[in-house]
Amino acid sequence: MSCFQTSASGSWIYPTVILCLFGFFSMMRPSEPFLMLYLSGPDKNLTSAEITNEIFPVWTYSYLALLFPVFVLTDYVRYKPVILLQ
Repeated sequence: MSCFQTSASGSWIYPTVILCLFGFFSMMRPSEPFLMLYLSGPDKNLTSAEITNEIFPVWTYSYLALLFPVFVLTDYVRYKPVILLQ
């Protein structure tokens, strides 16, 4: 009874795996270990105290503030436009 079989792209597993892989690779940031060195270098000329106390907290809380609206928007528009925009 091959007429009842579904293709791999027609089931819920394929889109879920693709979304998980996309999330993993979009959150992978190989430049983060070098960010402190870049910001304290001669181009930006920031001190370690300024980076730790003023830049990193804003960066972290801005991600936190945008997390809920992006989650709601993603559920509303069904993932595809959000992935394309990113």
